[in-house]
Amino acid sequence: MLALLWLLTGSNDDEAAEPTSAAESQPSLIPNVQVRDMDAQGVRRSLTINGVTEPDRSVAIASETSGRVQELLKSAGDQVADGEVIARLDPRDLNAQLRTARANLEQARLEYEGAQRLGNQGLQNRSQLAAAEAGYQSAQAQMEALELALRDTQIRAPFAGVLESLNLEVGTFVSPGQSVAEVYDYDPMRVVGQVPETDVTFLQAGQSATVELVTGEQLIGELTFVGTVANPATRTFKVEISVPSSPKNLAGATAKATIMLAEQSGHYVSPALLNISDEGQLGLKTVGRNNHVEFTPVTIVRSDTGGVWVTGLPSRARLIVVGQGFVNAGDVVNPVAVGDSNLASGQ
Repeated sequence: MLALLWLLTGSNDDEAAEPTSAAESQPSLIPNVQVRDMDAQGVRRSLTINGVTEPDRSVAIASETSGRVQELLKSAGDQVADGEVIARLDPRDLNAQLRTARANLEQARLEYEGAQRLGNQGLQNRSQLAAAEAGYQSAQAQMEALELALRDTQIRAPFAGVLESLNLEVGTFVSPGQSVAEVYDYDPMRVVGQVPETDVTFLQAGQSATVELVTGEQLIGELTFVGTVANPATRTFKVEISVPSSPKNLAGATAKATIMLAEQSGHYVSPALLNISDEGQLGLKTVGRNNHVEFTPVTIVRSDTGGVWVTGLPSRARLIVVGQGFVNAGDVVNPVAVGDSNLASGQ
């Protein structure tokens, strides 16, 4: 009886021990992830604009009168000052006509002054006085017209710049309105480009820009114009950047402008940590309240060889840096903190 009782007692102990041992050996269903607490920092986003160079202004000079080219004072490519004479046309008999007109004006002036004196004495009626005045005004108008015609025989630069082309040769005949030269003003020079509709709201006139020309030269410029009407084909807006004159001025050459935008609050992370949601949004996975995984959409504002600056995260975020590929938004995780580092790197 004692032996039977002992056997029965030993069997119950083994059965009672089995559930306890199985419970202890069952693994936890909550996954571990490594996290890093990250604080937001100030970052300035840069916007790169590809464009072409243009002169500040340009004009095609047209002849004001007809005549034969008598003298060329400038050549294509020369610098010209404001109002400087580029070429002269043959004045023909304009100088002789002008001398006659001056003599006629002097005679008409004397007759008009004499008529005024006689009128004051009552010896000249109003009709005679008016006729003398009309003769004087006519002589003056004729002389001014001849002086203008003589000035028109001198083809001048309308402003300071570069004489880009000169379509004249000594002895050729030009007509009124005929284009004879082109002058380009490169001081300042402009860089004209297009920006996407998503970026145009960050721009405003007066912002500083760094411009790199096709020659490799870098110039500091200023944003002077931001368009308000989009190109219907590309949905982009025209912008203009003014830069100082370059030693080698080129119109229509490729240029790249970089504009630093206003400072924003962002986080610097490794590109490997970025995820794409089922909706196609770019974001990062963080651990929120009650250790739940959260997916936060972010926007890349700046990048370099070491990482990317993103905005969209809260000021302080617990970023999942290891294991983010095995958990989804809403999952409960066991966060394990990792050491501090300047850059959160994904694995």
